Amino acid sequence: MHETARSASAISKRLAEVLGEPLDGELSQLSSGASRETFAFATRLHGPLVAQLETHAARGAPPSQAALLNAAAKAGAPVPAIVASGSGDDVLGEGWIVAKALPGTTDPGAILAGRGVPPAAALIESIAAALAAVHRIPANPMLAPAVEDPVALLRAQYDQLGEPHATFELAFGALGARPTPARRTLVHGDFRIGNLMVGQGGVTGVLDWELAHVGDPVEDLGWLCVPAWRFARPDLPAAGLGSREQLRAAYGRHAGVTVDPEELAWWELAGTLRWGVICGMQAHQHLSGAIASIEHAVIGRRACEVEWDLLEMLDLDRTAAPEAQVIAPAPTAASLHDRPTMPELIEAARGALGEEVLPGLEDRAAFQLRVTMRALGMIARELQYAERHAAVQAAALGGLGGADEAAHVTAIRAGAMAGREQEVFSALRMIVRAKLEVANPRYLSSRVMPSAQEEP
Repeated sequence: MHETARSASAISKRLAEVLGEPLDGELSQLSSGASRETFAFATRLHGPLVAQLETHAARGAPPSQAALLNAAAKAGAPVPAIVASGSGDDVLGEGWIVAKALPGTTDPGAILAGRGVPPAAALIESIAAALAAVHRIPANPMLAPAVEDPVALLRAQYDQLGEPHATFELAFGALGARPTPARRTLVHGDFRIGNLMVGQGGVTGVLDWELAHVGDPVEDLGWLCVPAWRFARPDLPAAGLGSREQLRAAYGRHAGVTVDPEELAWWELAGTLRWGVICGMQAHQHLSGAIASIEHAVIGRRACEVEWDLLEMLDLDRTAAPEAQVIAPAPTAASLHDRPTMPELIEAARGALGEEVLPGLEDRAAFQLRVTMRALGMIARELQYAERHAAVQAAALGGLGGADEAAHVTAIRAGAMAGREQEVFSALRMIVRAKLEVANPRYLSSRVMPSAQEEP
């Protein structure tokens, strides 16, 4: 706590120096990631402000947010106005910007519930208009790097993790050759609900540009449709707000182009796989010691959510899906230790944290505690289901004739499982269902997703 307070004090002092006036009130931390911290504050001259501080480069040399935001503003994209920016600062980090705070919210729950934002159809229109403006930014490699083969890049990132996922391997195979882009533009790279500030009139700001690059603009449309970014509305493919056809039509009106539905489906699959790889990458950042983060650690366990989504996309017959049910805890043998058991102790700790500690916390501290409680829940369920899930894994993998998942990844990549697709899907559904019963039991019952050919 002392170190956090001292850091906030140093940041406040340095911000006052670069802005030439003292802060009006306290500095409030909004988020903290592997490479960036975000703070809200105010000054009398400038009013409400937001500071984003890059602590270190996440991907070598990330795009300059200040240059991108200035170019975006010229292209008509809704972005916050830059007040100050710089790089190589001992306190503010490798790169930093101070920008005007924007009205609205980024909270997916509030946006998808329609609280203080336009109706869904009007919001899709506003999102499409903002994205079309993003794609009008000059495709200048000085602003953002060019990505020539996004699948090869993703494959390299996945292989470096050393964490084989047979479902990911199937998705890489299904992607095959990339569609030839009809055009190349600047691509935002993380354009989705959660990175859009939305107010009563629609999108007020496009945020978080660190993944910007030059590539196929349909990538951004596909990313909007990835199941993870539909949040509580998996049945509405376009950002949890509407159909893919609505999104394609709205974007076409504002960008003056026609988006091929097959290209959109390809990028949606690629984006879903990409999010799975990112889950593994974030966990690796924690495990490698690059950043100590309970949030990153827990995100690693979210890879099984992506695996289930990929199976729903790839196994179109869905004939091999087992009945949806939560596995009951297996009976345990007599233990040396007295009760409470390990799972019971963990549940007692979660209850105390949730009922007695959480109500007294706010903002980042409350978020961190919720994530920690989720991690404890995973541990308790993994302990409860350990024997049963070991049997499930052995049956699923043994049915395919392999010793472990790594062996099946090798076989799938080599084409050795051709003609046995339904066997593979059935085995993987068993394995992924078991993972979800530990990582997120509610995910199975919440995922009711139409395919690209089954618009709601």
